[in-house]
Amino acid sequence: MVTPTPVPQAPDPVITRHRHLERIAMTALDAGRQLMESGARSRVIRDGAAMVARGLGADHVHVRAGYASIGMTVGSGTTTITRMMGVGRHGVNQHLDRRLRAFCAKVEQTGMAVDTATTELESLARDTHRHPWPLVALAVGLACAAFARLLGCDWLAVGAVLGASTIAQAARHAMTRLALSPILVTALTAGIAALLAGAAARILGSGSLNGAMLASILLLVPGVPLLNAQIDIMEGYPTLGAARAVSAVLILVFITVGLWGAQGFLGLSPAPADPGSHMAPSMEASMALGALAAAGFGVLFNFEIPMLVGAALVGALGLAIRSLGLGMDWGLPGASFLAALAVGVALRVLRLIHPGAGLVLAVAGCVPMIPGGSAAEAIMGLFALAAPTTPNPEHLLILTVESGLRALLTLGAIGAGLTLVATLPRRKTFPD
Repeated sequence: MVTPTPVPQAPDPVITRHRHLERIAMTALDAGRQLMESGARSRVIRDGAAMVARGLGADHVHVRAGYASIGMTVGSGTTTITRMMGVGRHGVNQHLDRRLRAFCAKVEQTGMAVDTATTELESLARDTHRHPWPLVALAVGLACAAFARLLGCDWLAVGAVLGASTIAQAARHAMTRLALSPILVTALTAGIAALLAGAAARILGSGSLNGAMLASILLLVPGVPLLNAQIDIMEGYPTLGAARAVSAVLILVFITVGLWGAQGFLGLSPAPADPGSHMAPSMEASMALGALAAAGFGVLFNFEIPMLVGAALVGALGLAIRSLGLGMDWGLPGASFLAALAVGVALRVLRLIHPGAGLVLAVAGCVPMIPGGSAAEAIMGLFALAAPTTPNPEHLLILTVESGLRALLTLGAIGAGLTLVATLPRRKTFPD
């Protein structure tokens, strides 16, 4: 008996369309995930993922960006699917962020086969250059030393902060590679930085012991997440913005835990410093220190060399304008708003020279103005007030409230200044 040869059946067109849409969705979600992990704002994440999906052939796209996952609904004709992808550790990587934006724009403008887009996307994170970790550690140490001088610390304390912050950043890098919890890494790094800075300042005979310990932990202040959170909320994306804000506040709490532990080990009182005790440097010195701090954090954020120069320039500009505002009695929040506005305008001009100068460059320029020290002082004050015995609690409460309000209002003013410029209409293919 002869067995009949089976006749191959044509693939089901519905299943074929579903599979094609799924590949489109997963590639677009991967682009959005990498943007989020590189520190992009909610609007950039949503627009970038949607651009990839449309460029690969989707007719309609809806993106939902959460803190731990990103979801997307894509459709072609009457066929629609919804997919979701988890998001890893949030960070800041300007070089990868810029390359991802260029990739998203390229896919939308030119169209691309799904296989080609997937292969190119996978190569971005693998091949994007990262600064060597010893250079990053040294740059962070220099940035924190600049912060110490901006806080009015003496030169002995500045030297102590330089060494302590460099070592702490190296330890942070090692702990991150071991895949430890980000919260645990934050607390341990803060403890190492503050303990080394305080001990070195004491041995050197510095008169700025508390200031040195405070400046040494500023490498951990989540400036970009805090500003991104505020900008997300102001641009109409409160879900991701609120999640980022909560995460940033939690990081601040554990930074303070590390500082508190170091102060206890050294036998110091865990109380906020009197803000009137700091001697502000001159405008020229502030500009130089702001440039150094912004460039140092630019290395941490993996800026390319031209962008490091830009970060230094806008950092110097921001500190100069803030000094002018303080001289006109605008107060710290008002002067910071004026400085952030000037930095945002300077960014618009800089984009005419270098199109890769996105909002993250302005954020780096504003990092020296972020009141991380005041936020830590406020949390330290709350810890001290909760202690069983607190000397002069009324004075401590006043200092704590002053530090908290200063931090909150100044951060809000910086975010408002940057957002005001970023939302001005202009011709563009991608948000800043």
